[in-house]
Amino acid sequence: MAVWVGLGALALLVGAVFLQARALARCRFWCPSCGELFALPWTKLLFRQHINEEWRLTCPHCGQKGWCPARRPYRGGDNP
Repeated sequence: MAVWVGLGALALLVGAVFLQARALARCRFWCPSCGELFALPWTKLLFRQHINEEWRLTCPHCGQKGWCPARRPYRGGDNP
């Protein structure tokens, strides 16, 4: 019984990581080194370090690794 509970918890954890990476792939990231905005596929966003809205990524433009703030896509409404 405990094995099934553990496997179920592991499956939920893997699913949550997968869904977070898929949602994060819709974001753009700002490189503090060169100032470019870039996007990455969800496969490159699995298991990345982050603190709040900053992600430790390598910029595809300049190649620098650093803490890149995420820019969420605009969802509409009155104020952008």
